[in-house]
Amino acid sequence: MLALMEALEGDAHISFEGDLRSLPVSRHPGASPEPTAALKRNTLWPKEDFIVVPLELSSSKRIYAVLGGAVPKTVLHIQIEKSGALQFGAYDGFHPECIFFGSAVKPELVESLVSRGILRPITSKSSKPAAGNRTAT
Repeated sequence: MLALMEALEGDAHISFEGDLRSLPVSRHPGASPEPTAALKRNTLWPKEDFIVVPLELSSSKRIYAVLGGAVPKTVLHIQIEKSGALQFGAYDGFHPECIFFGSAVKPELVESLVSRGILRPITSKSSKPAAGNRTAT
């Protein structure tokens, strides 16, 4: 997660959705509970906590530290937008078929995460992503 955040930081925002009560991410400067044009709530009922945080240059490590150095299981969905366009989405607790990479995520980064065993490519012939979208687990 940190590698993706660092790759996309600058003119970007990250959203977290789930049970965020124990996470101080809402106290991060510029944090807002309001969705944006690119970062929307994904769970309408039951209504989950939702927060959007600016992902500025060199802020990724501070935000990641607030999460405890890992994504807690209480976080259901994470999205990152850059320049107003969704570039990363991990939904349903990082479900293998619910991860999205936009065009701003360099293929080399995804390949590096796969080679290190952090992500696994979807290999099912019936799981072809839409044109221009890359998905992985």
